[in-house]
Amino acid sequence: MLRVIFSVVSAFLCFLTISLFAEMPFRLGEKIFNLIVAPNLYLPFGLGVLGFLFAMFGMKGYIRLTLLGLNIVGLVGYLVIFLMATVGFQEP
Repeated sequence: MLRVIFSVVSAFLCFLTISLFAEMPFRLGEKIFNLIVAPNLYLPFGLGVLGFLFAMFGMKGYIRLTLLGLNIVGLVGYLVIFLMATVGFQEP
């Protein structure tokens, strides 16, 4: 039962991380983005790492592999956005 809870928590954290660069209708995406990024710019990295750790201890099989892969995609995607925002858009 504990493995199921870990998988559900990992899926929720994965949704929060991936929703940062997914377009959602009715300004829901903007509200989620402000909820996650407004407190701290590094919070999505923490959410991704926590999601990855919860996925490692989650249900075995394809569910675990899918959650691990999605959390890695979320981390890499946010890393690209983070590097573009902090390094790429600096004015001389």
